[in-house]
Amino acid sequence: MEASTSASLQPLVEVPALYKDPWYMITILLVYLYFVTKAGPHFMETRKPYELKKLILVHNVIQVVSCIYVIKEVLFITDNAIYFFWRCRDLGSSPEHVRRYYSLAYFLFWLKLSELLETVIFVLRKKQNQVSKLHIFHHFSTLTLVYVLINMNRNGTAAYFCVFLNSIVHVIMYSYYFVAAVADKSVVEALTPVKKSITVIQMTQFALILTQVPCQLVSCGMPPAVLLYFTGVIVGMFYGFYDFYNSAYQVAQRRKSQTPQPDSKQ
Repeated sequence: MEASTSASLQPLVEVPALYKDPWYMITILLVYLYFVTKAGPHFMETRKPYELKKLILVHNVIQVVSCIYVIKEVLFITDNAIYFFWRCRDLGSSPEHVRRYYSLAYFLFWLKLSELLETVIFVLRKKQNQVSKLHIFHHFSTLTLVYVLINMNRNGTAAYFCVFLNSIVHVIMYSYYFVAAVADKSVVEALTPVKKSITVIQMTQFALILTQVPCQLVSCGMPPAVLLYFTGVIVGMFYGFYDFYNSAYQVAQRRKSQTPQPDSKQ
């Protein structure tokens, strides 16, 4: 396929101001950042943690269903060719494909906004230790990447490769969260290896996305600003998850192996 012609098609689509003007997104993210780091913890300082179990369950179900919908739409928009991530793909000549490309991008904007609720729930449950720099960076940056997808993409439907992978990961992850929220303690403990595997899957996802970048750069070309920002975000996420994996699992495993075991003969 020839290099993407998305740049010529984009002017035919009138992007609503909500998705085009960056100040809407910036305002939301600044309010989010202020609440989860300052206002929220201060508000909860003298209060008991909220349970919010029903909200958590509903949130997990919505995320799973939404991600399945995203996967379905990406397959339609790319004619089931999203697996060939190294190829250039324009938006296509079909008005239906172009319409659904942008409809899905707008849907992703709201989906990523809804994911900010996770951090708010952590704060209201007084689990501030889970509001890590990695957690905030992840949610903060994914919304900005959707903005880039809507307004700055010049690589056609190939840009949906990272969305496709991320949606698969999220189906697995939020399904696990749902089960962990409703299951008893013994089941949750038995599923502990799954939690570790999810982190590995997340790192694999970022590695695959970084593999696509040079392919798209050589074959299709990418705007320098988009290339630098996108690559920087993905590298940052990969490093963050690797660091979390190392500290949460590898270090804990080494400590466990170094702990003297009781003599079974005594």
